[in-house]
Amino acid sequence: MKILNANIVINSNFYMILKEILNRRSVREYKSDEVPEEFLNEIIKAAEFAPSGRGTHANEFLIVKEQKTKDEICKICGQEFLRLAPVMLILLCDSNKTDLVVQDLSVATENAFLQATVLGLGTVWKNLNSEWEEKIKKLLNIPQNYKAINIIPIGFPKSAPEPHSDANFSQSKIHIEKW
Repeated sequence: MKILNANIVINSNFYMILKEILNRRSVREYKSDEVPEEFLNEIIKAAEFAPSGRGTHANEFLIVKEQKTKDEICKICGQEFLRLAPVMLILLCDSNKTDLVVQDLSVATENAFLQATVLGLGTVWKNLNSEWEEKIKKLLNIPQNYKAINIIPIGFPKSAPEPHSDANFSQSKIHIEKW
């Protein structure tokens, strides 16, 4: 245990979230192992508990596992690794409830990434442009008022990517008071 000052005590739990942030890397190659339902529920729970602008909590979640559907999505986006992930998670935000769609989906995505990392799963942000989004919404019968900005492929990584380290941290990117 280390004491920084009278009010802050550092113990082994202090670095828990930073450890997962360091371990979270983009993964595009997955084992064919099935992702347990309990793991998917925990990932979605983490995403659902993400902060949302004005407290709207307008996000919803679509899980895609059927190979035929994954193949169709892959054709739309042109990314082969999507087809190979055991699961695709699409986070959606109801634009009738919020105008902070990108912000709400982004923070929910990061929570999902971190929970997946804790569970030993790999993820990557697959960006959706507006054309792909519309085609995917049509394919999956998603109502027009729901917006998607990405697809999260989820699976057990074929190999463990190296975590970030202090060597990747740049103190020169920190500016105090002024640029």
